[in-house]
Amino acid sequence: MKISIFAGVLLISAALISVDGQTWDWFQHKHINAGMTSGQCTMVIAARGIVDPHGGCKGLNTFITGSVNNIPFICSPVGGTPYYGYRISYATFPIVDCYLVNPNAVPPYCQYNGVGPNNRRIIIACRNGQPVHFHGSRV
Repeated sequence: MKISIFAGVLLISAALISVDGQTWDWFQHKHINAGMTSGQCTMVIAARGIVDPHGGCKGLNTFITGSVNNIPFICSPVGGTPYYGYRISYATFPIVDCYLVNPNAVPPYCQYNGVGPNNRRIIIACRNGQPVHFHGSRV
């Protein structure tokens, strides 16, 4: 019992630390591109300067390709449900997942294969009622 409580506190702490310093504007820059297709991954990631925390090519980046207007709603009690320190949407959103082709590549030579769009529920972190971190998606 003590171990499971400790593990839960540790998981929530990690989630809170991982969103420190991130903003709604930055979330939009990294994860929202209405109408994007899977064939645009390399171009969009390069144009937006999206890299991993160490400045290398990011292994995976997900774009929500629908309207930005419905995404903050997930942070409200009626738009999403708590999920291990995050919020998971009740509604599905069209997303494109962009996977790095060569894990040894370095910017500006990052090439991506895109998958989607697929309609999925999204998992995000919220701060002050706004999305600040994209954690993942699920069916």
